[in-house]
Amino acid sequence: MADKPLGDADLSNTVGERIIDKPELPPQGITNENDVLTEVVAGEVQLKRGSVGKFEVYCDEPLRIGGTEKYPTPMNYLAFSIGF
Repeated sequence: MADKPLGDADLSNTVGERIIDKPELPPQGITNENDVLTEVVAGEVQLKRGSVGKFEVYCDEPLRIGGTEKYPTPMNYLAFSIGF
């Protein structure tokens, strides 16, 4: 029977003690939880707001589909996430 995966409470932030500093990852794996809120901004056709913890981001769409082009598109954020 495999051990339970390690979660945030099991991981250290101290350099040298972090799982990513070890030559091998733990055999039971690591879990990662992300609680995010996404919503459409009231009164706007395509403007959306996303928040996680103290951070907030907005996304919009091109003019041709009702957006204002004030913020990156959802697909732009997806491309960002791959690069990050």
